[in-house]
Amino acid sequence: MAVGWGNPRQLLFYWRPFVAGIGLFVAKNHGLRPCCLPLPTMKNKATIIGHFVFWLFYLTVVGTGGSLIADRAQGWAFVWNSLVFGGLVIYGNLLFILPFLLEKKYRRFAMLGLGFVTILILIRFETEHWFGLHLTDQFGWPAVFFMSVQVLALFVLSTMFGGFLQWFKDRERASLLQQEKLAGELKFLKTQVNPHFLFNTLNNIYSLAYRQHPNAAPMIATLSKIMRYHLYDGSRERVSLEKETEMLQDFIALQRLKHGDTLNVDIYTEGIENQHVIAPLLLINFIENSFKHGDADTNPDAFIHVNLTVEDGKLLFAVENSFRLPSAMTNKGDDEGFGLKNAQRLLDLAYPNRYELSQKAEGGIYSVQLRLEIAHG
Repeated sequence: MAVGWGNPRQLLFYWRPFVAGIGLFVAKNHGLRPCCLPLPTMKNKATIIGHFVFWLFYLTVVGTGGSLIADRAQGWAFVWNSLVFGGLVIYGNLLFILPFLLEKKYRRFAMLGLGFVTILILIRFETEHWFGLHLTDQFGWPAVFFMSVQVLALFVLSTMFGGFLQWFKDRERASLLQQEKLAGELKFLKTQVNPHFLFNTLNNIYSLAYRQHPNAAPMIATLSKIMRYHLYDGSRERVSLEKETEMLQDFIALQRLKHGDTLNVDIYTEGIENQHVIAPLLLINFIENSFKHGDADTNPDAFIHVNLTVEDGKLLFAVENSFRLPSAMTNKGDDEGFGLKNAQRLLDLAYPNRYELSQKAEGGIYSVQLRLEIAHG
């Protein structure tokens, strides 16, 4: 019996062996194993919301299309049919076809996509009557064209949708990795103890203890408080400014015990309130730098002045110290200025674009000034 071009169902009947051949060819030549493909999960809230919004939109579209059909029973059958094959197209693509595109296996994706869409179109026409739908019988080729384009459009939209979700997930993962990297670097910088300071302090304590000097015990107690602050508070994101200031005063007290009453060092504070918080171990770098590169060990007139005030939500921190050799504070070789490099990196990580730092060495006086926006705890 000759096949009439006016009967789409008879013509599509003869395409089934060809489509089956596409599936066998792809499976044989490309090693298709769906169970081995990376299946997307639905744990992410954004993914769940995306699926929900998509289906709500799709249901609105097919519902509108179904309402345009004069026969109400045919309209509901069209909606039901569209939902079933929409689910097959979308999740068949997301689970089994799209992963090849995401892995940049473009040829395999194209061949599988073509075969998958063609098979679904044919199955849709073969099972049309199961849903109580008779669009191809009533409208002929226009109905075939419309229902085929619907399947193809859903495949394209699901590809775009899945690609967007993967891009969003990759971007979120990259952002998380960057945050973890910065947090790790910040934690390392904050908890880093200058080995020179620790070695020299322990050496001084040993010398005092050996001579049974009365300052030995206070130095041990003060060093213990400083180390406890490093250990327990240094890893926090923020600490109270009062606690940070107390640690600075302990550090200066330790240096006074080391140098004796002749050391001219003072610290002035004003405007600090309970709610002010700051990144821990930030300011100690500047004070330690003034002791390390100043001339307190050789100059009887040496001095170190520390000023810490809070005004209108801004921290104003300044350190001035005397020095003999200008190069001592500005040399960029070996480890000179290492404390200030640490401090600047800490500021970049904890207060990006929210601070001003300046330093100057002039007339035997080195000064550093920091303006910082601080938060309320």
